[in-house]
Amino acid sequence: MELSVIERFPLFESYEKKEKFFTVLGLLFTRQVTLAKAAELLGMSREELSGILKLMGLEYSYLTEDEVKREKEASEALLR
Repeated sequence: MELSVIERFPLFESYEKKEKFFTVLGLLFTRQVTLAKAAELLGMSREELSGILKLMGLEYSYLTEDEVKREKEASEALLR
């Protein structure tokens, strides 16, 4: 029998911790919790969670792509 994604995930030892991690990721990426709250729920710092997301190749931002573009344009205008 093939292992599920949760069972194969190497970060946490128990199935329950892995399942919690993926549940919290879902909440984070659907913007139902903040990065700080997600880290708190997982018992780690924001920096640790950000590092894990980066290692997993997941990009997270509170801003939408349009908001990122506007922020970049505004900061570039200030530097001129």
